[in-house]
Amino acid sequence: MKDVLVTVKTVQTDDSGKPDTIELTAEGSFAKKDDAYLIKYTDCFLAGADEPILTTVRVGSDGSVTVSRSGKFKSRFTIEKGRRCQCMYATPYGTLSMGFFGESIENRLTENGGEIKLTYTVDVNNSQLNKNEMTICIKDVQF
Repeated sequence: MKDVLVTVKTVQTDDSGKPDTIELTAEGSFAKKDDAYLIKYTDCFLAGADEPILTTVRVGSDGSVTVSRSGKFKSRFTIEKGRRCQCMYATPYGTLSMGFFGESIENRLTENGGEIKLTYTVDVNNSQLNKNEMTICIKDVQF
């Protein structure tokens, strides 16, 4: 894995159409392993977290994107275009069952970095919570 700068921008839009933007830039690592790209970084800004959360993003050659988070807010969810995937989201306050429906995935990653853009909806108990647009950019760390 090589050291990279990871920038994650997520725009969440609720049912009223109000957008909320969250941006994070962190040092991380990036590699191509087998038929997938792996991105790892630490997220220090998740609401309610008092310790860093290790995030791993796996971009498969089949077009799927799996995001795994460890720590107090533990989750693993997969985004696939045109498909709803179920996941459990564990928090210190309890566990939620959530669904993720992939609307689009634009993968422009190469072995040198690049970006991936995901558009998906999130639901809790089959009731839509919000629509998300997430863009993850990978750049070499410049010294």
